[in-house]
Amino acid sequence: MQIHRDMGRSLTGTVIITGGNGSLGSEIAVAIAKTQPFTHLLLTARHPTRQDVRDLITRIRLIGPRSIEVLGLDLTDLRSVTSFVQRTIERVRSKEIPPISNLIHSAAIASYTVDELTLDGYDPVYQTNCVAPFFLTVGLLEAFRAGDGTPDGGAKVIYIGCSAASYGRLDFFDRNQGRDTRPPGTILSRKEGNIRFGSSKLLASVALYALRRSLASTDNIALDLFTLDPGGMVGESRLRTGAPLSVRIAHQTRSGLGPILRMVSRSSINKTSVPAKVIAKVAFRRVAVEQAERYFILDSEYEAASVLPTLRDGPAMQSQLVHMMGRVEVGSQFKGSPESTSTAPTTY
Repeated sequence: MQIHRDMGRSLTGTVIITGGNGSLGSEIAVAIAKTQPFTHLLLTARHPTRQDVRDLITRIRLIGPRSIEVLGLDLTDLRSVTSFVQRTIERVRSKEIPPISNLIHSAAIASYTVDELTLDGYDPVYQTNCVAPFFLTVGLLEAFRAGDGTPDGGAKVIYIGCSAASYGRLDFFDRNQGRDTRPPGTILSRKEGNIRFGSSKLLASVALYALRRSLASTDNIALDLFTLDPGGMVGESRLRTGAPLSVRIAHQTRSGLGPILRMVSRSSINKTSVPAKVIAKVAFRRVAVEQAERYFILDSEYEAASVLPTLRDGPAMQSQLVHMMGRVEVGSQFKGSPESTSTAPTTY
């Protein structure tokens, strides 16, 4: 197995970025490559041999010698996630790669049509944006860097949120077990699509904050988890087919699928490189695991519960954690092979 690595000293940690070839994920990778030369970048992509992946590797190579690889990961297939988790843990154990210092959940999809369910039986928007990120986080717990009380101790999980969470409902995917009874291909209204997408983002944030609370009750894992809303962005949309024209236009000018959920006004529209730099900075902020639950909107920091009021409801949080852990338990029944093509590295 080869990894593009030409470093003069030992690597300090591994950063995993899902959707590493996406418009935001690729800029996050570039921003980290510029500021953290001794970090191993492990990017995931559904199709790691695409030209956009090759172009990204070229950009990073021009920055200087870096350790980077791209692995295939399909978030709509929990067997792929399981295989990725197993292989990553094995590689950390064998010291082939350093422990995970950051896991950045950048991959996400939106859809404005009724979709076929995934092989795991979930709505693909729900699975990609919520179930798979939670599954991946829990599965990789053993591979995260342990805290040692130093300013560089501990690890971070950053979930890339969105103002669309303001549309979300915690019970949205509970009805009919998340299955839309209309025929696949049925066009959804902008409102329906927004609620569906927003609910997936809201559920993921709440579940990860609930996991954070559970981990904080023990001293075994020094791990901080929080949501970061990148704000309005200009960039190529990753929307699935069927998006209404009004939504496609909105995505060309804003990241939000609707009104902005903001503690302060953030009306400016930025290139993806702007929030990417913020994410890279927050990811490597020199502090130990923090006690406060935080929610970031670009570089502004807030108490998480002030943005997500559900976090003040302890029983609802516990219920969501139990529910998601049940998803993980079911998903873990799919034993992926570490040698499967989904985790074979693409080297350049």
